[in-house]
Amino acid sequence: MGDLEIVIKNKSDEVQQFLIFNDVPAFSQNAGKAWTNVWGCSPGVGAESGNTTFGIHERFFAVCGMQKKPLATDLTVQISDYEAVKLGTDKIKATMVAMKIEDKGAVFDKHATKEFEKNGSFGINTSDYDMTGYKHAFCGLGMKSPVPEEEDVVPVAVWQAKPNQDYHITPKRVYYISTGKFHAGLIVDVAKLGQTATVDFTGRKETVATVCLNNQLSYEPVQYSFGSD
Repeated sequence: MGDLEIVIKNKSDEVQQFLIFNDVPAFSQNAGKAWTNVWGCSPGVGAESGNTTFGIHERFFAVCGMQKKPLATDLTVQISDYEAVKLGTDKIKATMVAMKIEDKGAVFDKHATKEFEKNGSFGINTSDYDMTGYKHAFCGLGMKSPVPEEEDVVPVAVWQAKPNQDYHITPKRVYYISTGKFHAGLIVDVAKLGQTATVDFTGRKETVATVCLNNQLSYEPVQYSFGSD
């Protein structure tokens, strides 16, 4: 299903829709404020004994696009382009993709991709363009949807793309689970969502996390385990 799995059990007495968010990646200071997007939403999960699973493919993508409005909470982000990237390791150089403005849209220049050295990271280089005309251009981190049977690349964290910048992005293996009536791509303030469960795979060999929402509408401690083949 994925490199990692998050199994969610609903022991509350209400049907719940569960949401998943990726923790904001570490990024270079020139990126400014990064916005968190809803990454995936489950269908309704039955009360008392229902469950659902998010499957996480640890494949990363640079994303970009052009909005009609400034990035803000409750805005749905629609990407216009994405590019698969490799994170740097001791043996592999990191991908540095090139974003440009073409036909008034933000796209990646497939012929200008470069490499640089930074473990656990990838980069986005932005071309020289007039920011006054394209102040709503954005870029950021994307991943494939964690919802089973969905293959779309979804933005998980985005920020305003300024011209002539090199952004370095370091994804984290930290995820948040919450409930609510939202949709993928929507910018949210995770701190205002109420109860959340933190799933942290950082440094872990286990590949499965089990999250349980109890009848007090709070999350029990996350349990980690190894998946069956």
